[in-house]
Amino acid sequence: MTMSRFRALFLVSALLSLMLSLASFKPISAQPKAFRLNANALALIDEVNALRADNGLPPYQVNAILMIIAQAQADHMAGTSVLSHFDAEGLRPYQRAINAGYPVAGDLSQGGFFSENIYSAPASTIPADVIKSWSGDSIHLATMLSPDLKDIGAGYKVMAGTAYFVLDAGSATTETDSTPSAYTKTPSPVKTEAVITCTPNEDGSIYHIAQKEEALWSIAQAYNMSVDDLKKLNRLSSNDIFEGQKLLIYKPKPGPTITPSPGITFTATFGIPSSTPTHPVTPTVTSTATPLPTPPASRKSGGIAIGIIVLIALLGAGIGAWLGRRR
Repeated sequence: MTMSRFRALFLVSALLSLMLSLASFKPISAQPKAFRLNANALALIDEVNALRADNGLPPYQVNAILMIIAQAQADHMAGTSVLSHFDAEGLRPYQRAINAGYPVAGDLSQGGFFSENIYSAPASTIPADVIKSWSGDSIHLATMLSPDLKDIGAGYKVMAGTAYFVLDAGSATTETDSTPSAYTKTPSPVKTEAVITCTPNEDGSIYHIAQKEEALWSIAQAYNMSVDDLKKLNRLSSNDIFEGQKLLIYKPKPGPTITPSPGITFTATFGIPSSTPTHPVTPTVTSTATPLPTPPASRKSGGIAIGIIVLIALLGAGIGAWLGRRR
C-alpha cells in the first residue's frame, strides 16, 4: 500500500469515527421547568371571590402579571421579615404593577385603580383565617369588595416559620376606555387622608408624628421635601414607617434661624393600607425558595462545533498529502 493510499484510508476512518461519536451524544433539553402556581395563593383568591359572591359582586379575574408581582412582594417580605407595601426599590404596589406591564387605570397621581392587602402569621395559618382578619378592617375589606377593581393576583411564602400573604387587586385600561373619567376617577373603596403639618418648636425644630394611612412619601410632600432628605434626617434605611413614629422634619443650624412655613396640608389618596412593619413570630420552620435552573448548553451543539474543527483539520491534511503526491 502506497503512502498516499494509506493517508486516504486514515482520513476516511477518522471521519467515520467522528460521525459515530457525534451521533452518540444526546441533546439535553434547554427548556426550564414549568412555573407552578402556589396552592395557598390560589386558595386565597378563591376565598376572596367567595366573599364577593356573598355580597352580590362578580368574581375577580386572575391576572398573570398581578400573580407575579404579588408573589415577588411575598418573597421580599419573607426575605426581610418585615411587612411592607414597598418593595426593595421603594416602589408602591401600583408602580410595581405598571413596571411589570399591567396598565393601571385611573388617576395614577392618586394611586390609580389598584389596592394591596398584606398579612403575616404563623406558618399554620390558612387563607380563610387571613380573609377573616382582613374583613375586620374597612380598608382591607374594601380591597376585597371593590366594585371598581376587576383583576386579582396573590402571593404566598413561608420563611422561618412565618407565612406571608399578599393580595393585589386592580383595574386595567382598555381600548374601550374612551371617557376621561376612566382615567381620572378614584375607586370608591380608596380612603383619603390629609397629612397635617406640625408647627415648629421653640427652638425652631419641627417633628411629625406619623398617623394611620400616612406614608413616607406623603409626609415628605406635605413638608415640601424629598423622600431621600427625610430618610437621611431620620437615618431610615427603608421607606417603612410606624404609626406614632416621631420623624424629624427640620432642625435649625447654629446662626440665623430659618424654618419652613408651617400649616401646609397635602391630601393624599391611598389605594393601599398603611405600611406598618411587623417583625413576626420566632422562627420554627425554614422554607427556602428554589430558583428555576439555568438552561444548560446542548452537548450536541458543542460536539458539532468540535467535529467541524476536526473535519477542517483532516481535510487540510488530505489536501496537503494530495499536493505532496503531485510533486
